[in-house]
Amino acid sequence: MPKATFADFIFQNPNCKKYDGNPDTMRVFDILSDDDNIISMVDATTAGKPALTPCVGKVEQFVNSRTNPSIDLNDDFTKQAIGRMVKSILEPFGYKTCRQKDLPKDTNAKYFKSATYYTVDPMAHATMKIVKCVAEA
Repeated sequence: MPKATFADFIFQNPNCKKYDGNPDTMRVFDILSDDDNIISMVDATTAGKPALTPCVGKVEQFVNSRTNPSIDLNDDFTKQAIGRMVKSILEPFGYKTCRQKDLPKDTNAKYFKSATYYTVDPMAHATMKIVKCVAEA
């Protein structure tokens, strides 16, 4: 099974169906599922921080850059949906939700105050893995 897709997120979260086809929501998912951002989210959770920590600024910056955004980061359900995106993205790597944690103050997040911290589920059948290596150029 490859990386999670936006369609996977909608399928796993039928209560988020209203976001299906929403271009801003789809772009937020693309931001979060970028390989570098997945690696950053896994690194954050390994360091005991909420997974969204390294990406929250990118998400807020994207939405704030829109002239007429089709999503509202003041809306709690929208923020929860973004959290569910992270869950869908990290599950194929064997991560499960652990608990809610406050975001570190230095993230300077305007809309998000907390996010979910993840742990590796030893019982999960991870279908994706992150490989970091040093190679000669």
